[in-house]
This record gives sequence, structure tokens and C-alpha cells, in this order.
Amino acid sequence: MSRECVSSTERQTDGSVVYQSSSDSTSGDSLSTRVLMALDEIPGFDAEHGDTIVFDHIDLDALDDLFGPINESQRTGQVTFPVDGYEVTATADGEITIRE
Repeated sequence: MSRECVSSTERQTDGSVVYQSSSDSTSGDSLSTRVLMALDEIPGFDAEHGDTIVFDHIDLDALDDLFGPINESQRTGQVTFPVDGYEVTATADGEITIRE
């Protein structure tokens, strides 16, 4: 199955939202992969080759496990964590919001 990701990089009038994306639940990408891809969309932030090491801020395997299914039922909720002056929020539905 193919999963379509709808994303936008934007600054709202208050300047706080830097990136926001949502995706349907059929994607094969893990939540941690989508978080890394979202961070990489921020101008000047290079998740792969930059000075910031995302692993110093969040355990990506634990992030994937946090919202993984249990006994064939989906989890709900959200988690927010800081990464170099940004606040990253990821939800069980696959939504990612990055704020300054």
C-alpha cells in the first residue's frame, strides 16, 4: 500500500509554526522517519549532516514503539519534545508539528 503524506512548511502570523504535516495511516514510513524528514524540511536545519544530533534529544525507537499497535488496537495520544530551539509534537495519527 502506498501512503500519501500531505505537508506544508509555513509560518503563521504569530511565527510559531515552522512545519506541519499529516499523513494517512497506511504509510510504511515509521513515525521517527517522518519526524526526521519533517526536521529536514526546516530551512537551515540538516537532520542528516547538521550539527544537531537528533538522537541526543529523543530515542527514535522508543518514539516508534510509543504509538505502535497493541493487541491489534491502535494507540492514541501525542508526545512533545525539544530539538535545538524547536518544539516537535508527534501524534499517534501521524501528525507532526514543529514550532519555534
